[in-house]
Amino acid sequence: MTNPRPVVALKRYERSPDSLRELIGRCEGFERLKPDHRVFIKPNLVALDDRYPMSLYGVFSTTRLVRDMVLVLKEFGVNDITIGEGSARGKDFGVPTMGIFRILGYPLLEERYGVKLVDLLEGPFEELSFEDFTIEVSRPILETDFLINMPVLKTHNQARLSLGLKNLKGSLSLKSRKFCHGRSGSLDHHLSLFVEKIRPALTVLDGIYGLEKGPFYLGKAVLMNALAASRDPLAADVAGSALAGIDPGSVPHIKEYAGRHGLSLNLNDFEFRGTPIRELQHPLKWDSTWREDDTGPRAWDRLGIFGISMPKYDETVCTGCSGLYGTILTLVMASYTGVPSSEIEILTGKTMKPSGRAGKTMLVGNCMIKENRKDPSIKEAVLVKGCPPSLRSVFDALARCGIQAREDIYAGFRQTLFDRYKGKEGFDESFFYLKR
Repeated sequence: MTNPRPVVALKRYERSPDSLRELIGRCEGFERLKPDHRVFIKPNLVALDDRYPMSLYGVFSTTRLVRDMVLVLKEFGVNDITIGEGSARGKDFGVPTMGIFRILGYPLLEERYGVKLVDLLEGPFEELSFEDFTIEVSRPILETDFLINMPVLKTHNQARLSLGLKNLKGSLSLKSRKFCHGRSGSLDHHLSLFVEKIRPALTVLDGIYGLEKGPFYLGKAVLMNALAASRDPLAADVAGSALAGIDPGSVPHIKEYAGRHGLSLNLNDFEFRGTPIRELQHPLKWDSTWREDDTGPRAWDRLGIFGISMPKYDETVCTGCSGLYGTILTLVMASYTGVPSSEIEILTGKTMKPSGRAGKTMLVGNCMIKENRKDPSIKEAVLVKGCPPSLRSVFDALARCGIQAREDIYAGFRQTLFDRYKGKEGFDESFFYLKR
């Protein structure tokens, strides 16, 4: 007897909470749920910049869909509901998770429905063994009876896609997140492992807004109104890949998980119920192209930027420094006045090496400093200390390299990014902010 095909439900988002209720029904998402279960909802609230305006379209799970999940659970008779996330932040960057909850209006769910809110970065943590290493996972997400994973449909410049398997990384301690970007193994390998021990009972993919060239504010949001759900975590990610127009076999962490368990990634081996994929699909670009010599994005050729080298980010750049990567690129583009008298190179992550050609080598973050500060090929090292460094230290380092970055120009650029969705059909901020 052959195993039944994993079921995935697909639905165009039309209204709340009916669209979600119908979606869950199509995949029998609550078949194993009992009213007395402790339910944990894990959205994607990756990080919020507290210095400049930031659009949430395609970056965060919509608050409206999370609220809809609470309503549908209450209809089912569930009373013990927790919503938790571990939003990234650094010493000088980011809003703590509880602050993000307040900004988005999540406390209204506490007041109206008795929901509990948890910052997963506050712990306590439990060590889980994976192969020859351990990972610290927030205990509240492990102690639930029914875990609902609610990722966003977005691309990711390191992992290609950030869907259900990737969203589980938000339940790790800060130390373990950094470990996943280390030398001991690839980021994709680690992403393929989390679901082995952190097993969602239901994955609901929020594709109301998709995100190209994600995962953060520099990405371009796309109105998709696509929802997908499955009790099988791999099936949900396969559906998300198809909705983004990306072959799931080309996403390394998805491919590795499927291969380890002998599972198919062929769409014909899944049972899709509801709206056909082709009616919801919107191909999403996931990456920026770099010069062949890896000295910067190809856009720099068009802008005439030469004499400054910034090799492409790799998997060892963890969340804190990756948030600065796009900022540094933007500052260079906004402040470039001509070819510098001697070459400048900007290195990030944990493994990049100096070229030996540059007159000044900017080492961004403590990991890069530790890796290269004593390298004899560096003529002048400009250290950007911190884990992650502060934005102020980045401005100061660029100035020491002769790049006079203007904060007002950068602030204007960030405002432009925020304003690009204003008045655009279908882009409605009320999807993210609950009001009384």
